[in-house]
Amino acid sequence: MTILLAAAVGIGLPYIYTGMLIKKRVAKFTSRFPDALDLLVRGLKSGLPITETFGVVATELPGPIGEEFKAVTERIRIGKTMEMALQDTADMLDTAEFQFFCITIAIQRETGGNLAETLNNLSDVLRKRAQMKLKIRAMSSEAKASAYIVGALPFFVFGLVWTMNPGYLAGFFYEERLIITGLGGMVWMGIGVGIMAKMISFEI
Repeated sequence: MTILLAAAVGIGLPYIYTGMLIKKRVAKFTSRFPDALDLLVRGLKSGLPITETFGVVATELPGPIGEEFKAVTERIRIGKTMEMALQDTADMLDTAEFQFFCITIAIQRETGGNLAETLNNLSDVLRKRAQMKLKIRAMSSEAKASAYIVGALPFFVFGLVWTMNPGYLAGFFYEERLIITGLGGMVWMGIGVGIMAKMISFEI
């Protein structure tokens, strides 16, 4: 059991930590993406070609936005088409917002039209989408708090009883039946918390 627990922690913690960093970076990119679209619109209206406006975004906006658009311009510079360069970034980010952007660029290049107006409309849609996400997060905060309380309550009660009477719960650490019971209870509690998390998770 100790070996399995050590293996789970050794493999799981780096995976969880890396996932948190990726999620944080993608969220930062998504929050500033409408600003990048606005900058693209201003560049297009001033007469710059779309590839040059990518370079403007790469230099003017810091953080993940600038880094990703710089990567796009470098891919175009070494011979990739604009659609391929954008799709590489879309596959890496895996966000609906950037996929919308790639589809918009691809359709406009095939059918023509006012790209600046199209990107301006997309920026407005993405901002409203972000506002809706924040509204849903606020409305579901009560349910999330309930899930946190329900999940933490057994551990709180266990710690309280252990503080007052350690011998009463000592069997959970050496008696096989109690260990299996405790692990089974933790598994079922984890399933319940996961179900509650899915119930308050909405895709926009």
